[in-house]
Amino acid sequence: MYFRKSVLIFFFLLLLSFNCFSQCVAPYSDLNGQLFVYDNGETTFLEAVPVKSIKVGKKSLAYVSNATRLRLYYGGKTYTIAENAADYYMTDNWFLFRNFSYLGVLYNNEIKTLDKLADEGLWFSDSLIVWTSTLNETKVFYNGVISRMEAWQIDNAQIGDNIFAYNDISGNFKVYYHGELKTIESYIPAFFRVDRDIVVYADYNGNFKFYYHGQTIETSMPLMPDYWTGEDFFAYYNMQGQLIVWYKGEEQTVLQDRPKDLTIKENIIAFTDKGNNFYVWYKGKLSLMERFAPLSYKVDNDICVYQEQYGRLKAFYFGKQINVSDQIVNSYKLYNYTVTYSLIQGETSIWCDGKTTVH
Repeated sequence: MYFRKSVLIFFFLLLLSFNCFSQCVAPYSDLNGQLFVYDNGETTFLEAVPVKSIKVGKKSLAYVSNATRLRLYYGGKTYTIAENAADYYMTDNWFLFRNFSYLGVLYNNEIKTLDKLADEGLWFSDSLIVWTSTLNETKVFYNGVISRMEAWQIDNAQIGDNIFAYNDISGNFKVYYHGELKTIESYIPAFFRVDRDIVVYADYNGNFKFYYHGQTIETSMPLMPDYWTGEDFFAYYNMQGQLIVWYKGEEQTVLQDRPKDLTIKENIIAFTDKGNNFYVWYKGKLSLMERFAPLSYKVDNDICVYQEQYGRLKAFYFGKQINVSDQIVNSYKLYNYTVTYSLIQGETSIWCDGKTTVH
């Protein structure tokens, strides 16, 4: 395992007093292909040549360099995590990596060892990490604590931002939520879906059933072939083809007919109806964005960025419609709450929280 433990401990101890609340982290390259990172108004050079892969979180980014090293940018500095291209993952809050059987996570400004004998089974989200060890135990990391979930391996499992659901070896359906493990059914559901604060599954009567904010809720909603979960909500097409959203215990008819396109991600539903009207659903409210279909759009938590009919960039941002670029943009990228695009070759415009800077 090629992990520079002593160097990382030194640097991460220096970061203990560093407050990093930035939501504006985005990579970009100059005309020569050099890689930089924009971090809350500050620019840091990363690499002189293009990298093999890169993943971005809200406060950090990780990448495999051209020399095949796994590197992490965090708190204004760059660290070599592994001298090889280890497997790595990024959520909004965490950087997680696995180097052979070593499993580690960036937690409270330092690399924390989760397991030195990790097996292939791995599930992760913004607040939970679940994995199997080579001893066939299933472990969970939550609130800084590692504990054993099961004394054996599990297979059929799904994870949401703060909830984990699975079938155990005895055929029980279980949920791990807010640090507690609970058996919610003594049978294996025909299907289940998981997202923040919600588990949706099939009951014995052929209806949708919910485990929602720690409570089990039975419904008379018949199972449908098209359904999705989002943060704190459930969406599906009913028998009439209407788009229905179940949110905070109530059903809401969002659209009377199937849309031309549909994106459900995080806490947003974005779609264009058959009349080419573009809508965004967010926290129980449906908003008409445009009376035409956008050229493209991208969605993340609390934000939907789209190209209007001429190619200018607009956004639905925390419930409000705002302008991102008043000039025509050919392509753009969305990293959490940060939008990058180029108007001139070799220059990158970076928008975050209503402000645009050019690099």
